[in-house]
Amino acid sequence: MNHTFKVSALALCALLTSACNATNPNEKQDTGLRVVTWNIEHLAADNSKGCKPRTEQEISALQQYAKSLDADVIAFQEVGSIQALETVFDKSQWQLILSDRKDSPSYTCRGNGLTSTQQKVAFAVKKPLNVEKVVHHKQFSDIQMGLRSGLEVQIGYQGKTIDLLNVHLKSGCFVDDYRRSDKKSCKLLAKQVPLLDNWVETKSAEQANFIVLGDFNHRLTAPYNRVSRDLYYPNGLADKAPNDLSKATFFNANQMLTGCHPYYPAPIDHILVSNTLKQKYVQGSVKFHYFDNMKPKEMLSDHCALSIDLN
Repeated sequence: MNHTFKVSALALCALLTSACNATNPNEKQDTGLRVVTWNIEHLAADNSKGCKPRTEQEISALQQYAKSLDADVIAFQEVGSIQALETVFDKSQWQLILSDRKDSPSYTCRGNGLTSTQQKVAFAVKKPLNVEKVVHHKQFSDIQMGLRSGLEVQIGYQGKTIDLLNVHLKSGCFVDDYRRSDKKSCKLLAKQVPLLDNWVETKSAEQANFIVLGDFNHRLTAPYNRVSRDLYYPNGLADKAPNDLSKATFFNANQMLTGCHPYYPAPIDHILVSNTLKQKYVQGSVKFHYFDNMKPKEMLSDHCALSIDLN
């Protein structure tokens, strides 16, 4: 073998070896933590009931999809009960935690005429992660019957505590400035936002590692959005410097993402990460996990799961 060819062959081998050993940016790092939010859409213990009845095949597809997330912590919205979660998750492998909000009155579902099941927030935490504390934030639902409570879990991870707050805010207020709208939905949202802002500011003042995630029912990534500005800045700074992100206490991991639903490109699911976790956040890891079938009427749920990775 001549010297030139030998050197080229060695270089090619080194390149191929490097490529094979490179980390796939879409795969979770072995030592990392994947955090997910997913509005699973009216998940009921009896899959023949509620506003989103499902066949056995669809339940099986949900189970496979859930496994494909490769998640460590999942914040759910629209869960009827712990038993509902157990139709998708093996309780021997997951710690399942449900909001203790009182049941709200049922209603007739649009489209199928069935009776609704409960819509509560919940967490699934992969064993053996340590859940240090659970906090039920009923102030979000005490505003009016039918609103959802917030649910906070504190996770012990690599010697540190991460506080995760799961929210499902009032729907129907899709305007840039909720404070200027006379819609009832916006007036209710206007009572929830200060509660959320207070939680964020308290955690920020404590220099806590925190993540707020869930279905905000609001387009936080839209330009000039009032909710995001109110949350980002302490002490009303949004009014003084709305575009100075250097003073924000956290960042929206999916700020640049388009939502997965074909009809609704502006995302309303968000993962807000404290600046104390910025160095742990794997840049570019945020993504929506698309279903195999993305036809709007055939999707497994009307929201795709959204995830981030921490290293």
